[in-house]
Amino acid sequence: MSSSFSPAQLERFRREAKKLSRESSITHSEALDRIAIRRGFKNWSLLVKHSDALPAISRTEPPSASRNARHRYYLHGDVVEGEPRKCYCARCDALVDLSHFQPGSGHEDGKDGDRFLSSLARWNTLAPSKKGSRYRPADAENVLQHAAEAARAALEAARSPFHKWLERQRDRNDDVGDLACDVFRDKRFPVGASTRREVEDYLSRYGDHVISAVRQAWREYQEPPMKTLAQALAEKLSISASEAEELVDAEPQELTGNSGEMIYSYLFDFTNHASPRLRAKLLEKHGSLQLEVGPSFFETVRDQVV
Repeated sequence: MSSSFSPAQLERFRREAKKLSRESSITHSEALDRIAIRRGFKNWSLLVKHSDALPAISRTEPPSASRNARHRYYLHGDVVEGEPRKCYCARCDALVDLSHFQPGSGHEDGKDGDRFLSSLARWNTLAPSKKGSRYRPADAENVLQHAAEAARAALEAARSPFHKWLERQRDRNDDVGDLACDVFRDKRFPVGASTRREVEDYLSRYGDHVISAVRQAWREYQEPPMKTLAQALAEKLSISASEAEELVDAEPQELTGNSGEMIYSYLFDFTNHASPRLRAKLLEKHGSLQLEVGPSFFETVRDQVV
């Protein structure tokens, strides 16, 4: 029986109790006691009593640091500074041995690499005001990074032009948009399919309405409508084309992994380009004056080379 849980673990137990309370139609207090019993304690109060007031180490705030000090922030798979045999697992919310991500560790679903790359992209685009006192060194060592970047590069290289085109259609509110969403939820979809027949053969089991959507998508793919950058930004940001004209001078910034070998996306920063009225609108709609887009964003943008 574990007699010590970190504050993060206690918070996770509380979320589990809320879910259990809803599913079992019991009080939150009773749900907390059930969670405690599962972990070898008679009730919730005893579990909390026997837990540490502070964790041995926190992802964002080491207990040895003062309130005003900078705090090392760990992403999924980051190696712990000063402890080269340990790394942080965001899925377990714990410091673990480097072998934690090897076969047989319970992480066989293949999502760890993507989780790291997604969290890295979010961290790299986070405004300094949002990071606060947290920091992560640019050369931080991560046990997942090399394999994750190699796997993503291999997947990107294997994707057909149609698959890349279809990715850009996911926000559409029509049959092609529905098809795109379904394809990108399907981890077995043949991303390298380069003919309509290959795509139809794979999706034929889903019915004629899906095949109809495939054929519509293929017709549009073969003759993609070209857009101005203003039109593309207007669609992406849900604003008018005239409003988007204010933003076209913003230079997209390349976003790469730490190795700098592959561009994963581009970041527009409209802070110095949008009028006060448009800035307010963007903040209300999206909560940010920045926009991250994939490389495929530019494939149908007229006179835009990146």
